[in-house]
Amino acid sequence: MENWVEKYRPKTLKEVVGNKKAIEQLVQWALEWERKKASEIKKKAAVLDGRPGVGKTSAALALASDFGWDVIELNASDVRNEQQIKRIVTSGVRLQAIGSDGKLRKRKLIVLDEADNLYEAKGKMGDRGGKKAIVEAIKITQQPIILIANDSYQLFSGYYGSILKGLCEIIKFNRLRQNEVIAVLKRICAAEGIKYDYQALKIIAVRAMGDLRAAINDLQSVAEGKKFISVEDVNALGYRDEWKNIYEGVLRILHTESFLAAKDILRKIDEDPDYILLWIEENVPLEYTKPEDLARAYEYISRADVFLGRVFRRQYYGLWRNAMDMIAAVSVAKEKKYEVHPKKYSFPSWLKIMNISKEMRESRKKVTLKLGRYLHTSSNNIAEDIVYYGEIMKRMEKIGVFLTKKLHLSDKELMFIFRDAGVVERILNKTEDLEKFE
Repeated sequence: MENWVEKYRPKTLKEVVGNKKAIEQLVQWALEWERKKASEIKKKAAVLDGRPGVGKTSAALALASDFGWDVIELNASDVRNEQQIKRIVTSGVRLQAIGSDGKLRKRKLIVLDEADNLYEAKGKMGDRGGKKAIVEAIKITQQPIILIANDSYQLFSGYYGSILKGLCEIIKFNRLRQNEVIAVLKRICAAEGIKYDYQALKIIAVRAMGDLRAAINDLQSVAEGKKFISVEDVNALGYRDEWKNIYEGVLRILHTESFLAAKDILRKIDEDPDYILLWIEENVPLEYTKPEDLARAYEYISRADVFLGRVFRRQYYGLWRNAMDMIAAVSVAKEKKYEVHPKKYSFPSWLKIMNISKEMRESRKKVTLKLGRYLHTSSNNIAEDIVYYGEIMKRMEKIGVFLTKKLHLSDKELMFIFRDAGVVERILNKTEDLEKFE
């Protein structure tokens, strides 16, 4: 099946949803290239800055289509060191643009996606001076360059990052409104001949939190093989991948009577112990029906939780092994193997409520680093006191809005801080309102 994100990607700027102010700014920047010589243009590159899925890449490609420019599209995750950047970008910015039809084109647009993944440092892995190479390319370019970044704070960090900032037109893309996302989902459903419960599309839009790409991917996942999308279909979607990865492992742990076998199963589950423990805790009452078996199981679960608490407080991951041993011991908490098993296990209810996942753990890492740098303390200290920082930012919203804007905190990073979608929505709206008047 063709990917719907690509299938329904806007062909022109008129089709790009939302961010009208950013689109206007982008067009004005492009008109400079149409009207002037390269040597006369002050900002030869533009940075499209914003959260994932808000239309940055689509806007860049649609711009090229509208202006009749060819495109050289690169991804900084694949070409991030200095030699690669010089070879591809520098050669591109010097050469004349010749279209696929063999005719001379006015311009050739160079698009570098995930530009915030560029690095400057040198180390054992070799030269990774991507930012330096981009700075040099912008200075000599005869062609327009667009850098696309999810986190401009990261892009403009460091020595060459600060120079880069001064060379670029910075265009801010805000997250899409819920009604804008729903409107796109409705159009796709109409084009695919799919009927829907409006509430189902609304749930997809709410979960996407302004990320249109994520919303379209979710829509395609839930619509596969269906002619009607229900609320039940959408509710099952958010937990499908995690279920596939861990379901079988938890089932085998609770079914086995061997401690060593349970340990071997745990080693093969590609998840952190705290995540596995939540699955065990949620489903052990479904499997162990005798009170004495259940009591012993919860004793082991409690001990595992104590070890995990020490891991995070002390940052000593050697204790993970002890926690894993306690989780494996749940398998031998029963006196004998049960003959009757539950029809299915449940996804951990706490995870459903708090929306904790690998993505959230990555958000924890990013937000503690950002706050740590700004407050001149370690990320470990920030992690330990994140609840207090969240309370301060919630009760004194001006501070919350200021830090969100200053540190370019994403919706997922804010979700880690507040654990409350309502608060995140309020902070983001006030941040965007502030940016409109600047």
